[in-house]
Amino acid sequence: MGLKEVVYALVGVLGLGTLYAWYQFYKVVANKCDTCSVDLHQNPFKSKCFTGAVFFTLSMALAVWAAILV
Repeated sequence: MGLKEVVYALVGVLGLGTLYAWYQFYKVVANKCDTCSVDLHQNPFKSKCFTGAVFFTLSMALAVWAAILV
């Protein structure tokens, strides 16, 4: 397994993680999240789910950039 295949696998894993993270944030916005610590009257953009979704999105963007360079 070469570097190119590893980078493509990384993009795939981060892509799935990004989709899952944004789905969890959607559940916070739709008030369907029963495990989140965000109160109903607080800003959902201050939730841990939003932070995780942004982190995964930035990580996936870096992995896509690496895939383009390989």
